[in-house]
Amino acid sequence: MTSAPDRVSGPRSGLGVAAAGLLAAVVLVILLNGLYIRGSLVDPQLAVLLSYLVVWVPFVGAVLTFCFAFGSRSLARDIGLRFRPLDLLWGLTLGVIARVLATVLEIAGYGQMGSAGATLGEPARDLWWLFAVILAPALLAPLIEEVFFRGLVLRAVTGASAANGANRRLALGIAVVVSAATFALIHLIGVGSPTAALVVGLSTLLFGLGAGALAAVTGRIGGAIVAHVAFNALVVLPAVLG
Repeated sequence: MTSAPDRVSGPRSGLGVAAAGLLAAVVLVILLNGLYIRGSLVDPQLAVLLSYLVVWVPFVGAVLTFCFAFGSRSLARDIGLRFRPLDLLWGLTLGVIARVLATVLEIAGYGQMGSAGATLGEPARDLWWLFAVILAPALLAPLIEEVFFRGLVLRAVTGASAANGANRRLALGIAVVVSAATFALIHLIGVGSPTAALVVGLSTLLFGLGAGALAAVTGRIGGAIVAHVAFNALVVLPAVLG
């Protein structure tokens, strides 16, 4: 009888579900960008909401499908959704370092810092503003993206690599790179210029490598989530306070 860990890391089911979630997100983002270009989205609040949902729904759907259809129905066991006090320290450290590196890349690419950050406009200070400006980019997006990339994708690729004969260290290394590369690629859709693509691509790739390495070493994604929250919040909060 197949043990729970083997069933959870089943390479074919994990990779298939992760690939389907990623493909669905890419297609939906491209379709949404097409609506932007044609001017079909005139409601700015709807546009912002859809920009999150087209990514979040496929990612969450893929994770839940894997856990409940192929896994143990435990997010902690299936994708490592666990937290330890030490995750706060490692996560904050990684998030700050990654944001500093991203700022260096912005200065090199744009000639100034913060060009890749959010444009907040006039603050309304209502519930929608709280969601769109703070909760979505600084809390919800990091949680959902880490659950997918450093949870599902990293574990699925690790299982597939191991099933193909790679030792554990090599399998984890491959998984870290793949999860970081796919994380960077999803952020490049709709980027408007080669310079922006280079800055955004390198920034997200470097962060993804760090977050993936942290998840691989600890065996859980708590630290990666904290790091992602810090990475995004260091752009959002200064803009809010400013």
